[in-house]
Amino acid sequence: MTVALPFARVGALLDAHRQRTPHKTALVDVERNLSIDFTELAQYVDALARQLQRANVTRGAHVVLAGSEGIEKLLLWLALWRLRAIVCPLDVAFLGAHGAQRVFDRIDPAFVLIAEHADETVLPTSGARIVRFGAWPANADADVDTNVDDPQAQLRFVTTPLATASNHDDDTPLPDTDEPGGIDEIAAMCCTSGTTGVPKVVVYDHASYWYNGLDTIDLLALTADDRTLEYRSFDWYSAQILSLIPFLQLGSTLCVARSFSRSRFAQWIATHRVSVSAGVPTVLNLLLEAPVDIEGGKLASLRAITCSTAPLSTVQWARFEAHYGIRVLNLYGSSEAGWMCGNRYTRRKFGTVGYPVGHIGFSVVDPNGAPCAPGTPGQVVVAGEKLALGLLNDAHRIEPIRGAPLATRDVASIDTQGFVVVSGRMDDLIIRGGVKVLPQEIEDLLLEHPAVQDAVAVGVPDPIYGQEPVCFVVPHPGMKIEIAELVTLCRAKLPREKQPRQIYLVNELPRNARGKILRDALRREWWTFTHSGKP
Repeated sequence: MTVALPFARVGALLDAHRQRTPHKTALVDVERNLSIDFTELAQYVDALARQLQRANVTRGAHVVLAGSEGIEKLLLWLALWRLRAIVCPLDVAFLGAHGAQRVFDRIDPAFVLIAEHADETVLPTSGARIVRFGAWPANADADVDTNVDDPQAQLRFVTTPLATASNHDDDTPLPDTDEPGGIDEIAAMCCTSGTTGVPKVVVYDHASYWYNGLDTIDLLALTADDRTLEYRSFDWYSAQILSLIPFLQLGSTLCVARSFSRSRFAQWIATHRVSVSAGVPTVLNLLLEAPVDIEGGKLASLRAITCSTAPLSTVQWARFEAHYGIRVLNLYGSSEAGWMCGNRYTRRKFGTVGYPVGHIGFSVVDPNGAPCAPGTPGQVVVAGEKLALGLLNDAHRIEPIRGAPLATRDVASIDTQGFVVVSGRMDDLIIRGGVKVLPQEIEDLLLEHPAVQDAVAVGVPDPIYGQEPVCFVVPHPGMKIEIAELVTLCRAKLPREKQPRQIYLVNELPRNARGKILRDALRREWWTFTHSGKP
């Protein structure tokens, strides 16, 4: 069933939650065990918005949020949306110097918000004004210069940051929260998690966020009583639409950490009664490799953990649920489309990414654009009102995405029950002598071996067949694998065209910051192996 909630601006949402549940916990910093209720949250956001407004941040301004995680980032984000500015979250370290400069040149920000002790010399060259912010929470009674006209002044995270400053009026008017419309205004510009080249800058309006948030609520069966844990970067669109937006829509509780911690995960769940946790395959693998202590019902409140961003092995999925007894909801989305499919809390199927979400048109088509028969692989094509507006190019123009079918270059099939199986990217297909080989088919087989922790298949050049599959396998710590065993397994269960020409044992697989396999790096590693004589 598709969830329907009328769109409202941030100010109106926070005001409604404050009136309905004034003392309910809104945000929790699980690492420091600190929290904010909805009354305090509304005050923080308005106070920060006034400080930003006095710094001349206006409606439609491009504002970069640079390299900060935790509650500070969320408060600033909401304050910027309170002013109807455009949020541009940016991780300079992830992008690298060249990539970050290219992104800055495209976004052309008017302001950069950066933590007070951060090194601003790592920022790309631009004409943006740099505005620093202090740590949350700040002391409201501290002797703080709040004159934001001073280049050295800092934003302060206090509920009444200007109350002690006689030279400012704390009643600075903010944009009218009751003004109609706004869902079609640009909300954010975010970078993709691409594994090669300069990341694309994707432009979203508030409709993209709102409808993706409604789909999240439907997928996870969320209510205002849920307490969600998010430890991924809010630079990721996935974290934004999985955790931040449903929190705003429902008035639930959002628990945040700056990064995942295996040693503290169970305690976070127990202490803060987390009911739903974000997840990625890497985290599920870590929790299987070195299981956390679940004695005494430490994870009893956790009814579900999501898994998205990268493919989830069916073998690991089954192992995780068998060990922890926690329902895994495998989801499928992209930076351009948001959520496309997902296993629902009430209806799911192992080995699939569930079935299409409510606010999207979803189809699997053949090379001629005709719908594929059930079980037949084809390319995923999507359309709808929640797709991103478009991509920002070097000329500062938006190249449209929404308004036409989007060919994702993902390979998938739909079974007779409507569940979707994603096989990989079209670019990752291995074509051996005209036979299309899906890497996941080989990978899932190798993962059936009890000593295999991770496995990836890639295509490498072959003078006769064009390409041949080779595999890279990571053993479980302390376990030995004989390559001959894996070769025997593949020969027994795969047709000759799909059997890997070579299998290599490695300590780890190269991934980017968002957990996606860097297949080009593996192809370079294969070249090194073949030219060094390494078996």
